[in-house]
Amino acid sequence: MEHLPNPNPGPEYGLPPPLTAPRRGRRIGPSVRRWIHAALLPATLLTLAFAGGIVWEEAATVTELERGWAVLADPAFHVRMLLAGLPYALWVLAILGSHELGHYFACRYYGIRATLPFFLPGIPPIGSFGAVIRIRSPIPHRRALFDVAAAGPIAGFVLALPALLIGFALAEPAPPGSLDGDGVAFGPPLALRLLGPLLREGPVRINHLIGAGWVGMLVTSLNLFPVGQLDGGHAVYAISRRLHRWVARFTIVGVLGLIVYQAVALRQVPAYVLWFVILLWMRDRHPRLLDERDGGLGLGRLSVALLLLGMLILSFIPVPFLL
Repeated sequence: MEHLPNPNPGPEYGLPPPLTAPRRGRRIGPSVRRWIHAALLPATLLTLAFAGGIVWEEAATVTELERGWAVLADPAFHVRMLLAGLPYALWVLAILGSHELGHYFACRYYGIRATLPFFLPGIPPIGSFGAVIRIRSPIPHRRALFDVAAAGPIAGFVLALPALLIGFALAEPAPPGSLDGDGVAFGPPLALRLLGPLLREGPVRINHLIGAGWVGMLVTSLNLFPVGQLDGGHAVYAISRRLHRWVARFTIVGVLGLIVYQAVALRQVPAYVLWFVILLWMRDRHPRLLDERDGGLGLGRLSVALLLLGMLILSFIPVPFLL
């Protein structure tokens, strides 16, 4: 979900980050946005399919990869990669689309103007930089902010977790000695560490379901960080402005500690350095709502807040990449 415009900035909050501030001047019309949607969706499908064939289905042979750039001129190679990675691409699109449509329909429920999702093409190993919607009118009150923020992660999580677990249960065992060589391994989300032993034992070969579930869990956890104007930040701000300020600072310190642990204790290249910079940029800044009064969210929404915390824990990947 793209960050919200700030209708009433106060001196203690400041303006939201430049990329999320309301644009002035000529706006993109609905017809142009439809063309952008129509172009980005198939482009993202292609980049996801290619990444799925290369990384998650391992359809490329070692000989082909050794050819480097020359292999990219082979049309047959591209067709084979796209067909092999298509299931992965469709699953990732479903997870990303569900996440953003959760935000979108929550906005529609409260009469908040929002665009349909913009899917962003990317490069391997994931093949996409995610998806966003553009919220084009202010959020009226805390209940609306909480519901809009919570709807996206919940909708994506209910697809990502089953994909990950089913893919792990159905995966073929890893060949003997396959983990002894050089390369990059994908660290498991905490949900797989907790629930994986109940499904099977031993390492497995990755497949498109594991890949899509892994991406979905990564997207869910990053969005649920309770910082700034991320989904988790919105949810905490809806509960309490003061809580949002302190939780954001505590989270940033925690991520810094994780980076130091990965670099010193594990001797791994820290995977969250760029994310730490982004979180530090966001900090505890958040745009004001039209109605800032603390009306209370009620027991039901506070229970959903605990659910979001549980989702953050289960989807979090402490070490996304292992060298």
